[in-house]
Amino acid sequence: MAQKSISSFTGLIRKKKASYEYKIMITKGGRTTLDESYNRLKDNLLYLGMNGVKTVQVEASIPGEGKTTTVCNLGVSLSFNDKKVVIVDLDFRRPKVSAVFSVDEAVGIGDYVSGAVSSEDIIKTTEYGVDVITRGKEIRNASLVLDSEKMSNLIAELKEKYDFVLLDCPPVLLTSDYMHIARFADGILLTVAANFTKRSAVKDAVSLLQRVNVPILGTAMTMVSPDAVQYGYESDL
Repeated sequence: MAQKSISSFTGLIRKKKASYEYKIMITKGGRTTLDESYNRLKDNLLYLGMNGVKTVQVEASIPGEGKTTTVCNLGVSLSFNDKKVVIVDLDFRRPKVSAVFSVDEAVGIGDYVSGAVSSEDIIKTTEYGVDVITRGKEIRNASLVLDSEKMSNLIAELKEKYDFVLLDCPPVLLTSDYMHIARFADGILLTVAANFTKRSAVKDAVSLLQRVNVPILGTAMTMVSPDAVQYGYESDL
């Protein structure tokens, strides 16, 4: 499979972490530096999609790097390009995808794996044209759920139905969930927060991710100062 790095992507032009988290920040046809940043990431992923990458494991080294906001806005950007996208919240301890899209957290993966509902029952459509799957009922043993046959069947079903399956995953340095999730992924995208994440944390996360035998597609640099990127358009953020 041909590989193309996304590591040069720098975007998500925000200084204040509090205002950055948990929202859709791009618009269709938008021309801000933020819109352009997501367009760049989206275009790289579309290229990779032509070479077999459709299920992406979106990771962070530590909490607070903008991982969930990144995966959700990336999904919306792909949807703006007429791609069928589903975002699956696999951060069972701190699920936030439902907050970004203002959908009900109830009825999700926990309910599906327990046999209470079908896969169709847990897919929620958002106003942005992106489908999402939330955690649902509390999951006490993440590895047991991730390794289950029902979880394998769900991801396989989603791969057949959607152009891209984006997996929002817990931070690499806090849990071993990344090892269990990697079997579903065609590639890994690592978010790194500018002036927030220590270099040592990124190195440790990359070292761990390299062991799962899934290509690291690159990094998405988040929380970059507006002054750091100036090209073509003024940001109104």
